Amino acid sequence: MRRLLGVLVALVLLLAAAVVVDRVVAGRAEDQAADRIEQEVGARPDVTIEGFPFLTQLAARELGSVRATAAELPAEELVLTDVTAHARGVALVSPVTLAHVSGSGTVTSAELQRLVRARVPDLDVDVAAGTDGVRLTTEVLGAELSLRAEPVLAGEVLQVQARSVTLGGRTVEAERLAALVGRDVLQVEIPVPELPLGLRVVGVEPAADGLRVALEGSDVVVEE
Repeated sequence: MRRLLGVLVALVLLLAAAVVVDRVVAGRAEDQAADRIEQEVGARPDVTIEGFPFLTQLAARELGSVRATAAELPAEELVLTDVTAHARGVALVSPVTLAHVSGSGTVTSAELQRLVRARVPDLDVDVAAGTDGVRLTTEVLGAELSLRAEPVLAGEVLQVQARSVTLGGRTVEAERLAALVGRDVLQVEIPVPELPLGLRVVGVEPAADGLRVALEGSDVVVEE
């Protein structure tokens, strides 16, 4: 009985040691992945390699599931915040590739206001986004002009389209204001820039403090 207990204790200790080694190696791999992504996109994410044990995945040269989060994802003319990404089928060969990536990010109200003002520099437009849509306000002929808008993704362009308009507290038809304020205010078009890691915007919806965009990518090459 004592020998049996001794063998059981030894097996438990060996398993515990194997788990510790596996987690240590996985942690180092997560740090290396974060370093590589930081070099690629200019922002350091938190990376989690899912699945246990990690060492068998490493031996097979493919990771089944990797998740990453980042405070922001800078891109040309656009900054996404609160970014999440889920990569599947990560091939650990040269080049490192991701079979599929899905994720999301937020265009904050402040970032959206900057983009809108860049498109309509002649008007001092305030922008606030919420779950019910986007509100743009400015002043025309001494009266407040308020537009309730809906975000729409049209190909490679993010459109903020006016759905209801009030001028001085009265509802007016959007088309009647086109000659006064210009169509650029009634439908602001923001080109979606090229995003890192081959990601593309595939959807958009209003969020509490901005626009939440859905991201996807396939056969993404991380490193040549």
